[in-house]
Amino acid sequence: MKLKKLTALLLAALLVLSFAVCGAKDSDKAADMSGDNAAMTGEPKTAEEALTLHKELLERENALLSENAELWEKVFMVADKGMTMQEDGKNYGDFLLDTVEAAKEQFTDKEYEWLKESTTEISNIENKLTELEEKYPEIMQKSMDGDMSMPRAMI
Repeated sequence: MKLKKLTALLLAALLVLSFAVCGAKDSDKAADMSGDNAAMTGEPKTAEEALTLHKELLERENALLSENAELWEKVFMVADKGMTMQEDGKNYGDFLLDTVEAAKEQFTDKEYEWLKESTTEISNIENKLTELEEKYPEIMQKSMDGDMSMPRAMI
């Protein structure tokens, strides 16, 4: 019974996330970012620049999580529901990467490679978001008050 509720919750969260990404005003910026994390290379010089970068990174992360819903659903189904990221100090991307690694036999080679690349990028994004939030603590709420409607970590 708990598994059904958790599955329903994860699917609902994934749907909301996909709607948030589709409705984002700046989604073109996220789509234009290359796979080499171009937006993460520059350092913001002001809180305003940090806020813009923070929003772009959140949009990119949400785009990655919305890109292949069926495959992410497989990942969420095999995730260790008893483990929270805070327990082991990992960020969301590291948690997803560990989940993918633990269940790699459940994915095709192509799916596994795509998931590894995506979770590595999410981990890098999360690291950059954390750096920005530590340097500019005020941007977290401002960024979330914008177009984004989902928290960074869904699991």
